[in-house]
Amino acid sequence: MGDTQGSQSQVSITIKYANDTLTGYTVLAGSHQTYTVSQKYSWPKDSLSRYNLQAYSVDNGPTVPITRAADGNFTLDVTADSNHVILFFARPQFQIIIHGTDNATFFPESPTGDNWFDAGTDVQFIVPYVLPTDNQTRQQLDGWSADNSDINDTPRLESGLFKSSVIHMSVTQTVYLDYKTQFYIQVISSFGRALGTGWYNSGDIVNVSVIPGNDIIANHVFAGWQGSVIGSQNQVSVETLADSPKVLVAIWSVDYTNISIVTIIIIAILVLLAIYQKRKKPSKM
Repeated sequence: MGDTQGSQSQVSITIKYANDTLTGYTVLAGSHQTYTVSQKYSWPKDSLSRYNLQAYSVDNGPTVPITRAADGNFTLDVTADSNHVILFFARPQFQIIIHGTDNATFFPESPTGDNWFDAGTDVQFIVPYVLPTDNQTRQQLDGWSADNSDINDTPRLESGLFKSSVIHMSVTQTVYLDYKTQFYIQVISSFGRALGTGWYNSGDIVNVSVIPGNDIIANHVFAGWQGSVIGSQNQVSVETLADSPKVLVAIWSVDYTNISIVTIIIIAILVLLAIYQKRKKPSKM
């Protein structure tokens, strides 16, 4: 008799999963009580994919979509007035794993706010062309590959964002970004025109030079380079190794011989003019 009364005071709540994405189960709840069903938003499908909760139905009723999330639990309050069947719907998802930067975004965005995407969808990743480290060092995107495929070269741009070609999400994708370390080489000259200032890949051999200007009075003579160069520092055109940020300064000496000659000529002309003016004056009677 007690067993019969006990069974009449409880109802069953059965949890099922469409397409057998998870093993179902049944619980007993107190009659006319509120029972809270708690279900994880995500659970593993295998080592490289997962299922993500997207909707539910109660007793074969309409499918109710939910706000999707990557982690945590979705909860549903059920009134135990009779036996109920809760059916959960989930989508298989694969992730895009990006190596090379933490600054990647996706288009369209992940429905779960992370780097996981529903199977069968098309996705593009977006990354900066340039990742600055400081004013003298940076990383510039050179290319990318997916799952060890051939490297896709990218244009060299000084700013802006790179958007990849479409990636179809049928498996988990691993993307490798090839960022090159670059250093800023600055070439300075107080006379003439300095050539070679710019950003260069680490390890590059960089040619720097200076084009002398036009001397007017003083004569500028190239005296060499201040800074790390390869070979003789006394050449107008030299090379340097881009292994760190560098400043190369062209040194000039100034020959004032022409100024001295001009000065002597001017003085001589003034003296001659003075003598001429003196001789030109009439003598007093």
